Amino acid sequence: MSTATSSLSRLEELLPQLFEAPQLQGEPYLRCQLTSKITALVSMEFVLESLLVPGEQITSLPNMSSFVVGLTTSRDRVFCVVDLPHLLGLTSPCSLLQTYQMIVLRISPLLSKPTNPNKELLLGLVVNRIQGVMRVMSEERVANQEDFPSQLTPYIQGSVIDSGTPLPILNLAAIVEKTLNK
Repeated sequence: MSTATSSLSRLEELLPQLFEAPQLQGEPYLRCQLTSKITALVSMEFVLESLLVPGEQITSLPNMSSFVVGLTTSRDRVFCVVDLPHLLGLTSPCSLLQTYQMIVLRISPLLSKPTNPNKELLLGLVVNRIQGVMRVMSEERVANQEDFPSQLTPYIQGSVIDSGTPLPILNLAAIVEKTLNK
């Protein structure tokens, strides 16, 4: 067998693999830093987008809870923006920022009361830093909440250990309910 024939055979064998989508394992989560010491995970199931928003593009609202940053727009949609660390009772570094890193959630599926199915409701969560996407296998999840501040535990639905560091998985339904009930 010539070298050209063996190279051609090998190429025919590898070519289909080039166009196959890899099977990614685990559920996707957006990894975000809440404070200098706490990094958390947000399920990508409800994330519409992540944005960098200059402070002047957020309109403040009078007489609102202190965790409400204001209103902004994206994709021709107006929605409320909250300071997630502050909402969760943590010391927030976000109030000092000139540009906000924001996670935009679709909150309609998270609400206890059904909404108009033609009207998708959005909520912006300002975080200290968005660090990327992480995949978590169901067997990696644990129910341990002892490693986190007590004010954070009502908003945790589990956790994972990443490189020896516990990361809380945030309960978005509880966060949305707190936002709407304040």
